[in-house]
Amino acid sequence: MKIHKKSLIGIILSLSIFSFPIFAQGAGKVQGQALDAQTAEPMFGVTAVIRSINKFGRTDVDGNYEISGVPDGSYTVEFIMQGMETQKKSVTVSGGKLVRVNVAMGVKKLEEVVVEDRALNDTEASLLKFQKKAAAVSDGISAQAIQKTPDSSAGDVIRRVTGITLVGGRFVFVRGLGERYSNTLLNNSPLPSTEPNKRIVPLDLFPASLIKNIVVSKTFIPEDQAEFSGGTVKIETKDYPDQFFVKVGVQTGYNNNTTFQNFKTYSGGGQDWLGLSEGNRSKPDIVSSIPDAPFKQVGSGQYGYNKAMIDIGSLQFSNQWTPTQMNAPLNKGFNFSIGNKFDLGGDRKLGVIFAITYNNDFQYRRETDVLNRAGAVIAGIPVGDKNTKLNPAYRYNQNIYNESVNWGTIFNTTYQVANGHRVHFKNFFSVNNDKEVMVYSGDNYSSGQTIGSAKLNYIMRNLYSSQFSGDHIINVGGVKTKFEWRAAQSEANRNQPDMRDTIYAVQSEFAGIAPAILQGGTLGSSQFYSKTKDLSRHGGFDYEIPFNQWDGLQSKLKIGYSAVQRERGFEAQRYFFRAPTSGTATNLAGGAAPSPYYPLPPEVVYNPFNRGPKGYFVDEATQPTDQYNAKQKLFARYLQVDMPLTPKLRFIGGARYEDNYQAVSTINPFDPNAAFFDRFNYKSYLSGYELSIVDPTFRSPAAINANKNLLPSSNFVYALDDKTNLRVSYTETISRPDFREMAPFQFFNVLGGGIEKGNQYLTKTYIHNYDFRYEKFPNADEIIAIGVFGKQMASPIEKVMEVDSQFRYTYTNAKSAYVHGIELEVRKSLSLLTPKLERWAFGINTFFIKSEVQFQDWAYYQLSGTTQRPTNLSRPLQGQSPYVYNVNLRYRFDEQGDHTLTMLYNEFGPRISAVGGIGIPDTYERPVGMLDFVYNLKFLEKWDIKIAARNVTDSRIKIVQENPILDSSVHYNSGFNLGNTYIPVLSHSYKGETINSYRLGPTITFSISYNLN
Repeated sequence: MKIHKKSLIGIILSLSIFSFPIFAQGAGKVQGQALDAQTAEPMFGVTAVIRSINKFGRTDVDGNYEISGVPDGSYTVEFIMQGMETQKKSVTVSGGKLVRVNVAMGVKKLEEVVVEDRALNDTEASLLKFQKKAAAVSDGISAQAIQKTPDSSAGDVIRRVTGITLVGGRFVFVRGLGERYSNTLLNNSPLPSTEPNKRIVPLDLFPASLIKNIVVSKTFIPEDQAEFSGGTVKIETKDYPDQFFVKVGVQTGYNNNTTFQNFKTYSGGGQDWLGLSEGNRSKPDIVSSIPDAPFKQVGSGQYGYNKAMIDIGSLQFSNQWTPTQMNAPLNKGFNFSIGNKFDLGGDRKLGVIFAITYNNDFQYRRETDVLNRAGAVIAGIPVGDKNTKLNPAYRYNQNIYNESVNWGTIFNTTYQVANGHRVHFKNFFSVNNDKEVMVYSGDNYSSGQTIGSAKLNYIMRNLYSSQFSGDHIINVGGVKTKFEWRAAQSEANRNQPDMRDTIYAVQSEFAGIAPAILQGGTLGSSQFYSKTKDLSRHGGFDYEIPFNQWDGLQSKLKIGYSAVQRERGFEAQRYFFRAPTSGTATNLAGGAAPSPYYPLPPEVVYNPFNRGPKGYFVDEATQPTDQYNAKQKLFARYLQVDMPLTPKLRFIGGARYEDNYQAVSTINPFDPNAAFFDRFNYKSYLSGYELSIVDPTFRSPAAINANKNLLPSSNFVYALDDKTNLRVSYTETISRPDFREMAPFQFFNVLGGGIEKGNQYLTKTYIHNYDFRYEKFPNADEIIAIGVFGKQMASPIEKVMEVDSQFRYTYTNAKSAYVHGIELEVRKSLSLLTPKLERWAFGINTFFIKSEVQFQDWAYYQLSGTTQRPTNLSRPLQGQSPYVYNVNLRYRFDEQGDHTLTMLYNEFGPRISAVGGIGIPDTYERPVGMLDFVYNLKFLEKWDIKIAARNVTDSRIKIVQENPILDSSVHYNSGFNLGNTYIPVLSHSYKGETINSYRLGPTITFSISYNLN
C-alpha cells in the first residue's frame, strides 16, 4: 500500500525546507540515504548500483551514499544488502544536476513465514531501546534495575522514575500533578481502586518482585486513555521464560525503631497472617443478616436500630478494646517462581509462569499531631483571613504500631496457535493488609478535656485482575496487518471491619486530680465498619495497517476501540456504646454496673453481663449518606498515524473520541421503601459477584456527569542521528470528577481528613499539554535527556473549605491553573572521566516545577452566595513539589555486573499536604531525603544475595503550618543525618509551627535466593 505525497501536502508544507534540491555543476550525481524500513534508522553497508553504466556507491555509518560521474539519461538504481529485500528506484539525470534518491530497506521475505517474538523490556538496555523508539515521551524502570534497589512495591519503585513523586507512600504524582491527573494500567488494561474516595489504584498493591517493568507515558497519543495530564503508569507483570526455571528465596529485615522492641497488637483471628479473613472482627450475625430499612429508625438526633434490635444486638458486639504487648519480631518474607516454554509440535508453543511473594513487616513510630482552627468564631462559624490567629483544636502524642501483610501472585500463560497468532491469559492477585494499634493522649482544647485513647484498626485491601488477550498477523492483500484484542475484568476491595476506639477523658483543670471517665456516645467508645468494592470491565481492540509513504518509508495507520465499565459500592456503619439516658446502669442481674473510671478497663465496663436495656447498650450513628453506589461507562474510538515525513522526521498523531457517563446514588438505610433495596440488591453487591448498578429510570441518581469529547494529539520526533532524538508535542486531554466529588451529599472521609461534601455542578477540566525533549542514548544502558513541559488547565477541580461550623470540605472548579517544568536524566559510565573509573556508573534524574491554581476573585465568593472560602486565591497545586531528585552511584566488582554495590538517594521538595480555608493556612510536608544502599552478589551461578540498608539517614518527616501571629519559626532543611549530626543542603524558614512529626527508622534487609534452571 502506498500513499502519494500530494495527499499529505498539508502536513509537510511547513517542513519543505528539508527537501529543497541541491544543485551541482558538471557530471551528474545520484545521492541519498538508506534507512531501515521498520525503524527509520540509517543503514551501513548498502550497495547502490546502476548496472547499465557499471557505477556504484556504498552507504556510510549515517546511511548516506553517492554515485558520481553519471551521464544524462534515465536509469534504474538497485539497492542491495545481504538479508534485505533488494529495492529498485527509477532516476533521471539531466544537465549535470545532483539527484537525491532515498530508499527504505526491508527484511528479505522467506516463504512468507511470520516470526513473532516478545519484547522483553526487563533489562535497562532493552527498556532504553524501547524509550528511544516510543511514540510518546516516556520514562521507566526495568526488573533488572528494580533488583538493585531495596524497594518492595511498585510505590517504592516508581519514585525513582524521572518526574515522579509518591504521596502517602501509595499515590503517584506525575510531573507534580495529583492522582486525578494520572491513570494506572496493568498489562494495558485499566484498574479499579481500593480507595472509596479516589480513582487511582494505590501502587503499594503491586509487589516489586512480580514486575517486569514500569513505564510512565507523559504525553498523550490517541491509543491511550485521554483522561490524564500528568501521565499514564503502565505496569507489566513478568512474562514466561525461554527455558525452564525455578527460583525460591527468603528474606528477613531489622528496623531500628521496631525490631525486638515493645510492640502493641491485638488478636483478630488465626488467619491475620494471610490477610483474607475478618476473623473475630465481623459484625454480629443478627446485625448483618437482617435487612436495614424495616428495622431502622430516625430519632433523638441519631440514626439507628429500633429498641428491639438494640436490646438483642448489644449483647453480641466484640468486647476487645485493650491492646496486648509483645516484642516485635524480625520482618520476614519469601518468594517462589516457576516457568517454562513448551514446544507442542509444528508452530504451536506454550509459555507459562507462576510466581508468589509474601512479606510480613512491623513498624513503630512515635509522632506528634496538632490540629489548628481559626481563632475567630461568630455564632459557631469560624471567620477570618490569612492573618487570622490560629487556636489548636487538639495536641496529641501518638504511639502507632503497625503490622502489615503484603503478598501477591501471578499466573500468566501464552499460547502460540501458529506463526503470527498468539493468545494470552494473565492473572494477578494481591493482598495489602494493615493491623494498627494507636495509643494517644493529650489535650483536646475544643472540649476542654485531657484524654487518653486506644484505637484498634484493621484494613484489608485486595486487587484481582484477569485478562484474556491476543495478537494476530493477518495478510490482507499482501499487506501484513496486526490485530490485537483484549478483554479484562478487575476487582478491588477495601474492608475495614470493626475499628474500635475507646477514650478516657477528664476536664483539663482536674487532670491528675480527678479520675478520667470512659466516654460513651458518639464521641466515646465506638465501633466502625466499612466496605468498598470497585469492579472494572474492559474490552477493546487495536488494528494496525502498515503502508509506505512517498519515499517508501514504512508507516503505520492504527485504529481502535475501547469500552470500560466501572461499578462501585460503598457502605459504612457506625456504632457506639452509651449508658442509659436516665438513672444508673444496671447489669442483667439487676445490680449496679461498674462505674467507668480509669483504670477500670473497657472489657470490664462493657462486659456482656453489664449490657442490656438498662445497662450499657449499642446504638447506631450511621448517616443516610454512608452508603452509595456508582457507575461509569466510557466508550472510545481513535485514529492514529505513525509516519516518517522525511527520513529523519517522524510524526505520530491523530485524535481520540470519548463518550463518558457517570452516575452516583446514595442508599438511605432508613428509607421505608424496602422495595428499593430489594431491587437495588446492595447487600448482594457487597457480598456476591453479580453487581447491581444505578438505574436512572428507577430512581434519579444524586449526580450525573455525561460528556463527549474529541481530543487531538500531535507528536514529532526528529532523529539528529541514530542515537539522538528531538521530541515536540502538543496534546489536549481532560480530567473528570470522581464519583464522590460530584455526589451532593455529606460524608466522613474514612481515610482521614474530616467531613466532605460533593458538588453536583462540577465540570470536567480541559488541559492543553506542551512538551519538548532532547534525548541521547550514547550506549545501550546510557541516556542523557532534558525536557521542558507546560500545561494550561481550564476549570481545574480543587478541594476547598466551606464556611461551616463542622469545618467541612467540598470541591469546586477553580478558574485556571498552570504547570511548567524542566526534567533532566543522566545515566552514564564514569569512564568518560578516566578509564580507571570504567566500573563506576552514575545516574541522576531531577525535575523542577512551578505550578499555580487561580480561584475566582473575592467578589465571586462574597456575592454568589457560595459557602466556599479558600484562604489563598492562588497557590501551588496540592501535593506538587517544586523539585525532586534521584541520585544513584553503582560500582561493579566484576565485569559481568553480578557483584555490585549501589547507593541511591531520593528527595522531594516542600508540598501542600492539606489545603486551608476560611483563613486557616495550608499545611506543608517539608522536604525529606532518603538514602539507601544495596549490595548484590551472584555466586556459584545459581545463588543470589541481596543486602539492603534503607532510610539510612532516618530523616524526620514533618508537616508544618504557617502561623503569622506566632513568634516561633519553622525551618525547612534539605539534607541528611550523619550520626547525630544533621548536615543541611538547602534551608529556609518562616513563622509557624510543626503540626505532625515522626521518624520511621533505618531498616536493614537480607535476602537470598536460589535459581534452578
